Amino acid sequence: MNDRPRHTALDPLALIRRRLDRLAVVSRLSLAWERLWPRLWAPLSVAFAFLAVSWLGLWLHLPWWGRAGGALLFAGAFLASFWPIVRDRWPGRREALARLDRSVAGGHRPATALEDSLAVGGRDPVSQALWKLHLQRQSEHVAALKVSVPRPLMAARDRRALRAVPLLAAVTGFFVAGHEVWPRLSAAFDWRGPAAATVPARIDAWIDPPAYTRLPPILIDFSRLASPRFNVPEKSTVVVRIAGRNAMDVATTGRLDALPADDKAAPAGAGPGGAARSAEPAVTVVEKRYLLAGDGTLRITGSGAPGQTLSLHAVIDAKPEIAFVDAPKPVSGVQGGLGIGYRAKDDYGIAAIEVIVSRAGPVTSGRSLVEAPKQSLPPPSSASGEEEMKSTVDFSAHPWAGAKVNMSLLARDEAGQEGRSETLEVVLPQRVFTKPLAKALVEERRRLVMNVETRKRVQLAIDALMIEPERFMKETGVYLAMRMIGERLRRATSDDQLRETADLMWGLALQLEDGDLSDAEKALRAAQENLQQALERGASEEEIRKLTEEMRRAMDRYMRELAQQMQRQQQNGEQNQAQLPENFRSVTPRDLQNMLDRIEELSKRGDLAEAQRLMEELNNLLNNLKTARPGQQDPRQREMNQALGDLDRMTREQQQLRDETYQQEQQRQNRA
Repeated sequence: MNDRPRHTALDPLALIRRRLDRLAVVSRLSLAWERLWPRLWAPLSVAFAFLAVSWLGLWLHLPWWGRAGGALLFAGAFLASFWPIVRDRWPGRREALARLDRSVAGGHRPATALEDSLAVGGRDPVSQALWKLHLQRQSEHVAALKVSVPRPLMAARDRRALRAVPLLAAVTGFFVAGHEVWPRLSAAFDWRGPAAATVPARIDAWIDPPAYTRLPPILIDFSRLASPRFNVPEKSTVVVRIAGRNAMDVATTGRLDALPADDKAAPAGAGPGGAARSAEPAVTVVEKRYLLAGDGTLRITGSGAPGQTLSLHAVIDAKPEIAFVDAPKPVSGVQGGLGIGYRAKDDYGIAAIEVIVSRAGPVTSGRSLVEAPKQSLPPPSSASGEEEMKSTVDFSAHPWAGAKVNMSLLARDEAGQEGRSETLEVVLPQRVFTKPLAKALVEERRRLVMNVETRKRVQLAIDALMIEPERFMKETGVYLAMRMIGERLRRATSDDQLRETADLMWGLALQLEDGDLSDAEKALRAAQENLQQALERGASEEEIRKLTEEMRRAMDRYMRELAQQMQRQQQNGEQNQAQLPENFRSVTPRDLQNMLDRIEELSKRGDLAEAQRLMEELNNLLNNLKTARPGQQDPRQREMNQALGDLDRMTREQQQLRDETYQQEQQRQNRA
């Protein structure tokens, strides 16, 4: 058989042969790539190595003859690396057909068979019939022929993947070079001598937003600017640092205010003693700083400077916004508490929120002895304004408590900008006093403080209360305190003395109302507020456990002193004019303890909503105990008094048990 096929245009296998020709061409290309790709890695590695050396700055530190020799060395290595490719031969048709035959299973060789021709017996009808039958059978396998994907088998040739080292070095050098990619690359071909070899200028620029924005710095790469326009916060600091021997400077327009910056110059190759080791000119580092007070532009000028002009748009920091969710109203269960719901938003976050109170009514209503009350509120964690905040403030101890005032909210951001809510008219909640003399003292105190011109009227009211001391003052100390208050009002010559007198009136009112209970009530109220705030902000389990224990101790002390006070009042035959609330329900000391235990358990399970609800219920119960006093006619009051007596006995037993446990522990340590 011959290697060259013989067929005519009338050959019935012409279509199959044309398809085979196309497959053979593709197969030759696949074979060529398998042979070419492993040999291409040599010139590619040389090229990547040249790029890595250039971008890492080697040429900048070599003399002109070193750069010339290095460039020629790389050029020779690059050309030599093509020798294996040049001397390699192109795959032939037979190799391509053999590759196609290997794609068919069963050992058939349809591609090679269709290329053969009948060598002898061409005129023998039997031989021709057998040959045609052979070709028909082989043509049936042509449809299964396919060109295999090239398989250079690089992993087997380079098991340690050393071919990737030049590529990684080139990528690293590219990022190190930054905007000096082209100058460092062209330095390899700069053979003009030492006078012409200059270090290209390096330009570093960035924008520092104000710290309160919590935004990261914005880096500026003049060689790869996607857009020359930047939207940055107002009062940002723009920094441009130029290092090199080129005479470059910074030009600005608009509201870019220059800030002081130091220009530094150091001789190239200077030694420790400061003397230059060569005659090369000094490398100057110039740093320019600008405060962005408004829109402006910035560009680098001088030889070799980038052509881009930066357009800086100052994003104005808007004032914070704050608003009431609804009108402030007294909080059930917190005596003197005022509930405030609010929303606040800002561009970058709220720094502080304050409650601003001013006097309602005409300006000529008199001069106040004290400043208006102020209270800070917790700012929201989010600056979006979607979070609804709720807080409880207590102005009951302030002399303005019970007065009608104007109230607004003031929000302040980190930049010092302020935003104010609408002003609402509110009556500040005041503490409930049940003793007539205590109520009168508090009322006169407020009148004196709100308008110093009412001093004479207040003095007359104090004198009137002492007309029948046996009716209001069963204790001599109370009468003496009232006399002292009256004398101080008459002899006061300054606002400070009047304020001290007002404080005495408040202290006497608390003593009349609560006796020694006031300190215990303050401690209990502080414990209530701390635990309530911890539940609202989702404090840790350990913190809630500690606050619960503090409230348990404060509640024990308060209930014990409350029970003792009620017993003293019963012994003195005092009657209480106030009645218990209609919704008051009898509770035992065990109920209060169980509620605290339940709150702690709910917080451990993460059910903070239910824990807050139970905390509000406990606050209501405690508040009812604060405002109620034992009577002799109401059965509910007698039941409450009995419960308080039980609590007093139980707390005494608990304290005794703690003392005994402590003593036993001390004795055990002493014996050890």
